[in-house]
Formats: sequence, C-alpha cells, structure tokens
Amino acid sequence: MTPERTRRIAIADDSPAFVAAAADYIASLPGYGVAGTVQAVSQALTLVENALPDVLLLGLGLSPARGLDMVRRVKACPGAPAVVAMTLFHTPEAAAQARRAGADALVGKEAFVSGLTDALARLFPA
Repeated sequence: MTPERTRRIAIADDSPAFVAAAADYIASLPGYGVAGTVQAVSQALTLVENALPDVLLLGLGLSPARGLDMVRRVKACPGAPAVVAMTLFHTPEAAAQARRAGADALVGKEAFVSGLTDALARLFPA
C-alpha cells in the first residue's frame, strides 16, 4: 500500500497576519502542506508558476475585481491548481462572481477553518 501524497497549498493574501494563521492551520492538516506564501495578491501568478501547488488560496482583498482577475489569470495557466477564493464575508453574490471567474470554491474568512475543510473535502474526496 502506497502512502497518499501530500497535497500542496499555496496562499496569496494581502494580510500578513492572515497568511501566517492560514499557513499554521494548513501545516496542521494531515495530508496537506504549505507550498508557499505571498503577501500580495499581485504575486499569486508567480507563486503558482514557481511552487506548482495543488491548491491556491487567493484573497480577493479590498479590491475584489483585481482578485477575480487574478483567479482568471491563474486558471488560464497550463496545469492550473484548484483556486479557493477567500473573501471577508461569504455572500451568494461573491460566490457567483468567484465561480464566473473560474474559482473552484469561495471561503469566507469569518469561517475560514470550516470553509476550507469543506472546500478541500469537495476538491479531494476520500
């Protein structure tokens, strides 16, 4: 029996405190590891190209249009990772916008732990 491979998650968010907390949480999850972090959404594409993560957590930040554009750009890459967009507050409108941009899931930061757990379970069913 071969062990399951570790899924690699990269994080791009404008909040250094959030990036640190999210990285700590991901490092504690069995079967997952942190592929890399950047503290500017504008650096997400470079992070994806260099780290080759399975999943990108991408903060939509104070400028959701800029974040949604980055979702489109990341998803256009060959071998693009799953993208879990993150927003301060999860609303149906934000979820619809994220889906239209190509995000695989939207997680509200107000419920990050449960939202990420649910998103990963959908992306990588057991």
